[in-house]
Amino acid sequence: MSFENAKANLHEFGKELNLEKLDFDENNTCILGIDNTFSLHITYEPNSDRLYLYSPILDGLPKDDRIRLKLYERLLEGSMLGGQMAGGGIGVAPKEELILLHCVVDMGLGVDTNALRRFAPLFVETVEKWREMVTKLCAGEDPGPFKFPTPPQGHAPQQHFGPKPGERFTKV
Repeated sequence: MSFENAKANLHEFGKELNLEKLDFDENNTCILGIDNTFSLHITYEPNSDRLYLYSPILDGLPKDDRIRLKLYERLLEGSMLGGQMAGGGIGVAPKEELILLHCVVDMGLGVDTNALRRFAPLFVETVEKWREMVTKLCAGEDPGPFKFPTPPQGHAPQQHFGPKPGERFTKV
């Protein structure tokens, strides 16, 4: 049932992009080129009933140790609790000299067929912002503060429940 939901989500996402039909390959993956600058990988994992979205942030790590350290520090800072990673995280493959941004979209019971269509624009914008920041860092420039992507139109701001920062927790 969840794989059917993942296929329906991929189909709805394809309609949003004006693509005839998007399908998973034999590895349950669909790879899309984004503006001829990077690829968006969407993989369904049947054991977890999840779609994994991932894209390269950098291909080829800096050789200069100081720049590489600044890069890693910025990536770790940004991935703290997924805060600047669209709720996902970052992975570094040193041998392959590759950095990937990744997120998860649940495909279990109760998830509608538009979950991917709603989430993908935020993910792509986050990837674009990180690619720009990483390019500047690797060139030895100061990229400035991270600017959060704007939520897609029609989305209400995320609701936060519980105490606000600085308030005490209420025991239940």
